[in-house]
Amino acid sequence: MHFAKSLLLGASLVGLVAVSPVMASGGNVKVDGTRFTLEVPSGWAPGYKDLDNLFMIFFKDPKSGAVLEGVYLRGAQDAKKFTLKDFKKARVDQQNKAYEGKHHKVAKEGDTTIGGAKGNYILTTWKEGDKNMEKHTAQHLKDGQRYMVVMWGEKGKVDKKVFDNAVKTFALAK
Repeated sequence: MHFAKSLLLGASLVGLVAVSPVMASGGNVKVDGTRFTLEVPSGWAPGYKDLDNLFMIFFKDPKSGAVLEGVYLRGAQDAKKFTLKDFKKARVDQQNKAYEGKHHKVAKEGDTTIGGAKGNYILTTWKEGDKNMEKHTAQHLKDGQRYMVVMWGEKGKVDKKVFDNAVKTFALAK
């Protein structure tokens, strides 16, 4: 109940984005937003960032500290020229810059299905002090609009099944 109250409070704070939680199967909560929907584990602490270049809803696992994010990148790209390959390269370049000097590397990459459509998958790793970190990213591109599902945390403490479920349940808002 505490989670539902927290999520509703967070949703009321971001009334402009119309986030509304709905119970889903398996102890998950379906989060409906103005741009996309996805399922997150119940009991994870919600939050959001609304910046010039992106809108993000995120949920933090109170046990492991892992963070699950749904991201919409503002500013459409030319849908005829900007490809998933371009999107992946831009993301890796951005992450290399963000984690410069922290041994950031792409550990695995490939294709995935996100929201029933073709997408990219990238697993990156880096060091944060004495901790090994990992980040799973699934990217979706629709008519030049860019979306991501991201999950990151300390290596070995990130439950990839949570990420996989969020990617599987991701859908563009209607």
